[in-house]
Amino acid sequence: MLTLEIQNHPHLAVLRCSGRIVRGDGADDLLRAAMSQDKRHLQIDLSRVESIDARGLGVLAALERWAKDGNRTIELLNPSMRVRQALEATKLSSVLQVWPARQDREDVA
Repeated sequence: MLTLEIQNHPHLAVLRCSGRIVRGDGADDLLRAAMSQDKRHLQIDLSRVESIDARGLGVLAALERWAKDGNRTIELLNPSMRVRQALEATKLSSVLQVWPARQDREDVA
């Protein structure tokens, strides 16, 4: 199960994820929540994510394409060790912006 908390700033939305980003509700919930944001910058805090499967990784890749198509940016913050390993194993860490520590920035323009 995935729990999402959304924090909005003037030009930035931060999605804090807790639980699992997996096939079914978790991955689909993240996709819907992220794509419903109208901010130019989106940060996804993965520090409390226990696991991610292929569907969850696919959602992150789809969100990166969606962001580029809409002139937006997405940053992944503080991924847990398991999530970081999955991102590195699939080479998504070279495509997505991944920050090791949470860096909420209200000054993003």
